[in-house]
Amino acid sequence: MPDPVVAPVNEQLWRAAAAGRLEVQRCTGCGAHRYPPTDGCYRCTSREWGWSALPGTGTVYSYIWVPDRARSAGRDEPVLYNVAVVTLDATQGDPVRILSNVIDAWQQHDLQVGQRVTFASVPFTAAEAAEMALPCFRILR
Repeated sequence: MPDPVVAPVNEQLWRAAAAGRLEVQRCTGCGAHRYPPTDGCYRCTSREWGWSALPGTGTVYSYIWVPDRARSAGRDEPVLYNVAVVTLDATQGDPVRILSNVIDAWQQHDLQVGQRVTFASVPFTAAEAAEMALPCFRILR
């Protein structure tokens, strides 16, 4: 999977993840947290915002298993990976949901809606982006 496109509006998300923190934008006008990062607030349309660290825990809201074509080549059964929607804890405003991956869920029975997860990061692959990482999750045990 290619690294995400880094832009001024989202760079702090990637840098915080590499430092072991889950941060999302927070509107300074109404206080609502938001993801994905944008230049304007979904609730009040303010263009003033900052970053807010969250505890890094959440609940699996939804997920799907996707075949990994590259790793499945030459196999009888496809190699699958999950794409999960996680509702983050301790946010203000509308529920903040992040599209991510539960990195320690390898089998379909490992993942369930309502399951508790905790933040984990996966470094970008490009050498020039060594200080950036993807926010991912692990099953909370």
